[in-house]
Amino acid sequence: MEFEKKKVVILGGGYAGLMTAVTLQKKVHPSRIEIVLVNKNDYHYFTTKVHEMGAGTVTPEAIKLPIRELIDPDRVTFIQDEVTGIDLERREITCQHHTLHYDFIVFGIGGTPKTFSIPGLDEHAFFLFDWEGSYRLREHIEDQFLEYSQQPLGQLNIVIGGTGFTGMEFIHELNDRIPIFCKLYGVNREEVHIIVIESNQHILQGYPEAIVMDAVNSLKKMDCEYICGTPVERVEKAVVILQDGTKIETKTFIWAGGIKGHPLLAEHGFDLLDGRVKLNEYCEVPGYPDVYVLGDASVSFNERGEPYPPTAQIAIQQGQYCAYNIGMKIYGQPAKPFHYIYRGMVMSLGNRNASGLVYDHHVNGRFGSFMKWVIEMRYYFMLGGLSLVRKEWKQR
Repeated sequence: MEFEKKKVVILGGGYAGLMTAVTLQKKVHPSRIEIVLVNKNDYHYFTTKVHEMGAGTVTPEAIKLPIRELIDPDRVTFIQDEVTGIDLERREITCQHHTLHYDFIVFGIGGTPKTFSIPGLDEHAFFLFDWEGSYRLREHIEDQFLEYSQQPLGQLNIVIGGTGFTGMEFIHELNDRIPIFCKLYGVNREEVHIIVIESNQHILQGYPEAIVMDAVNSLKKMDCEYICGTPVERVEKAVVILQDGTKIETKTFIWAGGIKGHPLLAEHGFDLLDGRVKLNEYCEVPGYPDVYVLGDASVSFNERGEPYPPTAQIAIQQGQYCAYNIGMKIYGQPAKPFHYIYRGMVMSLGNRNASGLVYDHHVNGRFGSFMKWVIEMRYYFMLGGLSLVRKEWKQR
């Protein structure tokens, strides 16, 4: 018996999109499905490690993998292109160089930095958001050390805005890296000043107390200045101005103020929360059973109606579930609702130090760092099996 192939177009090669593609190619017979993956770059990068690359503690190549090496080319057609328009009525996706039609569409296009409309932020700040931005930051920091070594005027100020998960990991990574830069460029460590700005009264607002306490204790050992409870008013070319009038001279302002939904999805009348599309219990857009939105572009809710936080963990699970859901539809079977399994979180606090909760068990120190490594290796295994794990092991 011949079946009409269903075309699934996946937009975005991040955690959610790539996991959808990898799972679909394994779970649905090729006679029943055509899979197309679209991404503006030909690589997949680890958003959970951009802080390491941005600070310079790992090489740029260490946090990205070629997409073509992660998919089965006989099952998934990869198109390197950028989406420019969506027509849901015609089931048509317009890219810069392609026009695609679909039976099922999966949006894994991620989000954009949350800037709170702060004047000058887009123009003058660096963002811990994607591979390209983190690479520019990495190059800029080294350039600043070189420039300061040649013309040591005042202090070399590095300012970080935001003490959420990524911001806190970057602060520790940068603190570990600065002595190396100082030795390399002949700069006195006492002349390098890290300033952290947090608009809330406390760091890591909303995170588990055990992780917050570990982070606070770690920060006490670092030579940094913290300004809490005072938001950024505006950013100029070489100065950050706070709402209380404080001016901080710097050529390096790094923004880690969070993520909001992708603007590409804001013009279709979807129900949004902070720019992220609200989903039903099947990871579908309500009213559009053939449209899935995953990862940072979306928001799912628990049984109490509370939103899940946008993390790599939930994006991976959404991708796996989305593939299952589409497979059930193709085979004419009912699907169970999405159920997010919270396994905890582990935050890096510098070299061989981390803090987190793993299945509600508090881990920290070197063991916490080991658990973070285990989590990374688990993701490698999910993407490419033992061969990818071995490859990454050799590189380390």
